Amino acid sequence: MSSPRITSRRAVNALRSLLDEDVADVAIEEHAAEEAAVIDALIEQAEREWAAAERTETARISRMFTDQPRARRAHRRADRTVLRTLPDRLRPYSTVEGAA
Repeated sequence: MSSPRITSRRAVNALRSLLDEDVADVAIEEHAAEEAAVIDALIEQAEREWAAAERTETARISRMFTDQPRARRAHRRADRTVLRTLPDRLRPYSTVEGAA
């Protein structure tokens, strides 16, 4: 049995780094470190976006509660809604009393 030989010097030089276990281990560690750095960067970017969205929402909520004209209008709308539903709520009682 004979082992195959690489006859090209260029191929031998290109593959030598892949065949050395220490070099391969270092390459794997470097690749894992690069992936971890990319993942950390993506996480930081997502956290910045979430913080910006939270600040925007907080400003919107605080403005909603401190804006007096808007609060008055919302209160009037709620009152009008209740007044509109009163006849519908009273109608079934009056028809039941009229039938009895």
